[in-house]
Amino acid sequence: MYANEIYYKNTFKSSVIPDDELANKLERASDQIDSLTFNRIVGKGFDNLTEFQQDKVKKAVCLHADFVEQYGEYIDMPLSGFSAGSISVSFNANKINGITTTQEVMNYLNQTGLTCRRL
Repeated sequence: MYANEIYYKNTFKSSVIPDDELANKLERASDQIDSLTFNRIVGKGFDNLTEFQQDKVKKAVCLHADFVEQYGEYIDMPLSGFSAGSISVSFNANKINGITTTQEVMNYLNQTGLTCRRL
């Protein structure tokens, strides 16, 4: 797990995820961040990343965990939009390596250099 409960609450300052689910959601988000970074964090070791990279990864984990908490039931739906009368809703998110996330999460990860498809 790249971001713990203390980081989430005190540094990231979010409270979207209930306390009793927080550790599990952060662990799941960390696993999905591994997929988004092609497991480069696992390969290199989180402690071997620069402080800058660690900071961006932690923020990405927290943002992704919040995103999944808020929109989890819609993430894997086969529909990308819905219309009823004059009401129209569409889901705008990125899907990379089978993981749906936000552009903000990808912006943090792209800054680390760990999402480049080149070796």
